[in-house]
Amino acid sequence: MKINKITSALVAMGIVSLASAANANTVIYLTGSTAARAIIYSACTTSGQVFSGTSTVVSANNSSGASQIVYEGAITGITGTVDIDCDFTGSEAGIAAVAGQNDTTEPALGQSVNGGTFSLPGIPPAFLTEGSSWATASTLPIAGGVSTPDLTMADTSQAVSLTPTTVAALHSFGIVGVVPFTFMKGYEKTPDSTWTNVVNVSTPVFNAFVSNHNTANYFTGNTNDVNDFVLIVGRNKGSGTRVNALLNAAQYPIGNSVDQFAYANYPEGSGTLTFSGSYAAGQGIFGVGNDGFDSGGGVQSTLNVDSTVASPSPSNPAYVLVGYLGLSDAAHAFADNNTGAGGSGSATGSGPAAFLTFNGVYESDAAVESGAYTFWGSEHLYGAVTPSAIDTTVGQALASGIATNLISNKDGLATGAVGPVYTTQSIVIPTALMSVSRADLDNGFPVPVGLGNFNE
Repeated sequence: MKINKITSALVAMGIVSLASAANANTVIYLTGSTAARAIIYSACTTSGQVFSGTSTVVSANNSSGASQIVYEGAITGITGTVDIDCDFTGSEAGIAAVAGQNDTTEPALGQSVNGGTFSLPGIPPAFLTEGSSWATASTLPIAGGVSTPDLTMADTSQAVSLTPTTVAALHSFGIVGVVPFTFMKGYEKTPDSTWTNVVNVSTPVFNAFVSNHNTANYFTGNTNDVNDFVLIVGRNKGSGTRVNALLNAAQYPIGNSVDQFAYANYPEGSGTLTFSGSYAAGQGIFGVGNDGFDSGGGVQSTLNVDSTVASPSPSNPAYVLVGYLGLSDAAHAFADNNTGAGGSGSATGSGPAAFLTFNGVYESDAAVESGAYTFWGSEHLYGAVTPSAIDTTVGQALASGIATNLISNKDGLATGAVGPVYTTQSIVIPTALMSVSRADLDNGFPVPVGLGNFNE
C-alpha cells in the first residue's frame, strides 16, 4: 500500500486509520522551472508518456502555462492512482525547496527590497491540496515542519546553484532537454535613432550593463547614442532564466548584485515584484536593483509598454529597455499578447517587443544545436538527496516521458529563427540533437559533444 506523505503523517499521529488511508491517492509534489511547464503539460496529458494510460488534469487550472496544476492517472510500478501536484516557482527556488532551504536557513536566497528584507518568492512553494478538491493551495507540511517537495525541474544545475551540493546533494534524474533563451528590446510607439541602433547584445556589453546601467553609446558602439540609457529588465534570484542570463550570456557571477528596472508594484509587505498594469507612455520607470520579476510574464508585459519619452531632458532621460526571456514569453512579447491569461492581442497602449541577436546570432533550433547560439541552459530533473522508491519511479517516468514527448512533437526541428521575421522555435530541444554541451557545469561556452556530454 502506498499513501501520500500528508496521509502518512496523519496515520502516525493517529488522526486517520490505515483502513481509510488505504484508499488515498499517491501524491508527488513537483516544483521548479517555469520554462518547462508546457513540455510537462504535453508529456503528462499524452497517454503512455509519463502516465501509463489516459490521465486527467484534476485542478481548475488546466492550461500549459499554469504554475499550479495537478495531473492524475496511473504510473507503472505504483499501485493505485497517482497525482503529480505542481507549483512551478523558478529553477533556483525549486532547487532550494527540495534541498529544504528557505530564507531563514539560506540567507543568500533572501532579497533586499526598498530597505526591507524578504524571503525569496516560491520558497516554500504552495501546492493545491487534495482535501480542497485541488482548489486551494497551501505550503507542503512535512513532519518536523520542513516544506520539502519530492522533485524539481531546473534549467540550470545544482553545480552552479545558490543552494550548493554542500548544503544537500540532490539526486539527479538527468538532463531532459535544452532550454533556449533570447533577448528583446521594449516597444516604442515613436522610436528614436538610439532605439533603432539597439540590435545586438554582446557578452562583454551585457556583463557591463547588467551590473550598472549606462548611456546607450556603450551598448550600441554608436557615439551619437549619448542621450538615451539602456536599462535591463529581468528576473529575481529564484529564476533559472536569470542564472542562465548571468552565467551564459554575461559571464557574470550569479551571487553578485545586478541593476534591473521595471514599471513596478510591490504589494504591501511582500517584497514581490509585479507589473504595474499600465502600458501608457510617459510613466515612471523604477530601478529595482537586485530584484526582478517572479515570472517571465512580468518581463514580457514590461517590454510591451510604450517606453517613448516625450521631450527628453536630464531630469527625464530617454531609455531603451532590454530584457531576457524564455521563448514562450518572448513569443507573447513579440505578438503583444496582453489581454489576460491565454489572451491574444494588445492592451490599451501596448505594442510589440522586438528580438535582438546575441553575439550577432538570432536564436533558432539549428543555431542552438550547432553551438552558434549559446544563450541556453540544460533542463535538469532533481529529487531529494535519497529519493523514496515512489519518487524514483515518478522521476524516471517524468524523465523518459519528457524525452519521448520532445521526439514525438518533433521539437528541435523548427526552421527559421525568432527574428526579425518571427518563426516559432522549440521551447525545449532534445539532447540527442545537440552537437554541443555544457554537461553538468551549466556555465561558460559549450563544447562539442564527446568532450562534454549530457550525463551527470
